[in-house]
Amino acid sequence: MSSLIEMEEAAYTANPMTRQTATMGRRLGAVFPVLLLGVLLLGALMAARPAAADTSLRIARPVDLAALALIVAEHDHLIEKQAQARHLGSVTVQWLLPGGGNPLDAMTAGAADIVVATDLARFVAAWDASAGTPQEIRGLAALARMPYTLVTRNPAIATIRDFTQKDRIAVPAPKVSLPAVMLQMAAAQEWGLTRYDRFDGITVARSDGEAAAALRTAKDGIDADFARLPYSDEERGDPAVHRVMDSFDVAGPHSVGALVTTAPFRDDNPQLCAAVIAAIDEAAVFIRQNPGAAAEIYVKAVGSGDLAVEELTDMLADPDMGFAAAPAGVLNLARFLRQTGRLKHEPESWRELFFPEAHKLPGG
Repeated sequence: MSSLIEMEEAAYTANPMTRQTATMGRRLGAVFPVLLLGVLLLGALMAARPAAADTSLRIARPVDLAALALIVAEHDHLIEKQAQARHLGSVTVQWLLPGGGNPLDAMTAGAADIVVATDLARFVAAWDASAGTPQEIRGLAALARMPYTLVTRNPAIATIRDFTQKDRIAVPAPKVSLPAVMLQMAAAQEWGLTRYDRFDGITVARSDGEAAAALRTAKDGIDADFARLPYSDEERGDPAVHRVMDSFDVAGPHSVGALVTTAPFRDDNPQLCAAVIAAIDEAAVFIRQNPGAAAEIYVKAVGSGDLAVEELTDMLADPDMGFAAAPAGVLNLARFLRQTGRLKHEPESWRELFFPEAHKLPGG
């Protein structure tokens, strides 16, 4: 008689399913230690890997109405929010106040990663001078659109044709600043391109605040100023001062400045640059939908009682004022500067002056 053990062995041999199950069990038994070892090694490697370092972004921005979108972005941490949405890890934004020099020079010297060029003409000149160099400067986004308004206290002046060599027009910098170039464009339209510099001899350099004060008293013979908000609004509050024209009359709607960086920084941080642009657009939407709240943020940032929230809210409702990342009027300005011999390069599109992250914007 066969033993129980012999019967079980015979049954095992006769049943193929039993043999297959046993074989699979032996194979899994051999593979399992290898898999376990792999999991343990992976865990050890992940534990040994250092945590991703925080990203620090240095932005130099002035306390200027043209930079309101950035001021809102700072207040509401919009760059950090957009960076997080792109899975860029922790981003710490350092907001720097520019010194008395040119912020573009500070950026190329390594003192900031991104700066605000509040004068569009100077930005275009900087792009032209740096094009093709290792430290090429281009724009990431525009910030604001608003006109410069030419006002005067001289009752004899109704149009630009009425200015004489006795008059003095205040601009931030003769010949090279955006309002000075707008005067040149106006002269070219009125008297021809060869006489674009007709007003250069009667423009004088004054900061916005100094120009407004000089216009009130006619100090140094200054009887006209070419300024933008909020200064132009304050100047027109004087009954003795009247409007002659504005820069939108000359060039159409245009940006007044740009947010710029260098090619090395952008090449190392394309997604972070895209986050900055998205933050500007988000801030612009907030300003349009909440002008009163945006005005409060700006007045608090300025820290001065010279401008009331209600006054600024009214300014933000002006149809000529707008905030957007999309640039405007850049190509027309660059072409004029090229025609008058001040640029080496003639761009065919505004996109040549901005990094690729801005190319999808509806600019001009």
